[in-house]
Amino acid sequence: MNKVYIKHSVVPKLRRFTPWVYANEIDSSLEEFKSGEVVALFSKKDGFLGTAYVNPKCAIFARVLSFGKEEIGKKFFHNRIKRAIAKRDALLSQTNAVRLIHSEADFLPGLIVDKYGDTLSIQINTAGMEMFRELILSTLKQLVNPSWIVEKSDEHSREIEGLESKNGTLFGTPTKQFELSENGLTFLVDIEDAQKTGFYLDQRKNRAICASYIKEGDTVLDICCNAGGFGIYALAKGAKNAVFVDISESAIAQTKANLAANAIETYETYAVDAFTFMKEKKYKNSFDLIVLDPPSFAKTKEQAVGAKRGFKHLLMESTKAVKDGGLIALFSCSFHIGKKELLDIAMEVSHDLKVQYILLEQMQQDSDHPCLINASASFYLNGLLLRVEK
Repeated sequence: MNKVYIKHSVVPKLRRFTPWVYANEIDSSLEEFKSGEVVALFSKKDGFLGTAYVNPKCAIFARVLSFGKEEIGKKFFHNRIKRAIAKRDALLSQTNAVRLIHSEADFLPGLIVDKYGDTLSIQINTAGMEMFRELILSTLKQLVNPSWIVEKSDEHSREIEGLESKNGTLFGTPTKQFELSENGLTFLVDIEDAQKTGFYLDQRKNRAICASYIKEGDTVLDICCNAGGFGIYALAKGAKNAVFVDISESAIAQTKANLAANAIETYETYAVDAFTFMKEKKYKNSFDLIVLDPPSFAKTKEQAVGAKRGFKHLLMESTKAVKDGGLIALFSCSFHIGKKELLDIAMEVSHDLKVQYILLEQMQQDSDHPCLINASASFYLNGLLLRVEK
């Protein structure tokens, strides 16, 4: 195993178990190493620091697999995957779909695996994980015994890593539609054609939190609704009507299918951009709950300024549309717009519209998408549930 030397100034970061080492933190020639190669991390002064895989093509040069001296092979993957699966046992009493492996937070950087019944939807997003593709698949087959494994790897991530795009069936027979059961509700998932690995499992806990505030006869607006989860939860709790909005025609079609699957007949749907919808409708004091769950506005740090403007606009329009004493759930699925940024945006809107917000809940991704405190980027989903006092 080759050695990579780390600059001495970076050693405290690794001692705090931070799992990434950037190219400008290396004290070795990057050209010496191959994409996906497993190396030992060393400091000339402090000695051994960990075992990682590297990619000289990327700004994140090394991703740590272990902070100990460990052979990265069959036993390593068996133990890591087995442990990750065991952590999800409690959630399986609430649902038949969970994230089994969540990249760095399960100490398998670059690997994501979602379980839908006996189907596995996987992402292999880095050159390091690509090197162990067959070992990963054989271990998953042994431990989970799936009937179908489908790859839904992130094309953007693989492009950065210098990898070709890969998607499609890897093993078994495809299932056209999966019936996801979540807290007594049913959601139909077309795993192969849906966004990401299939369904937004990370919002499971937050759907239940928002629905817990619903009163009989409430009205709800679900903006960027995707498959309709938040609105359907609210209707099941006694809301009398929900308005679903998404720019995607297929998302609206999926929402309608999910409404039918739960025998819900009173609702409105609009396949339109959220900004256009709010501008045209000009709702005033109309809703008891508005959910704002837009796609990632800021995939890079540079996009954060424009993203904040988008969030502010949506929050302003929603504040006008919600009733006095009503609720707004505001979510960001970008690490670059975290809780602090969302609170700052709410402060600005509070000042501009002369309203006050009471923070009822601070929300994040569900426990099968764990946050690793040593990796700030793993805190990617943040939400605020605000009561609006006009």
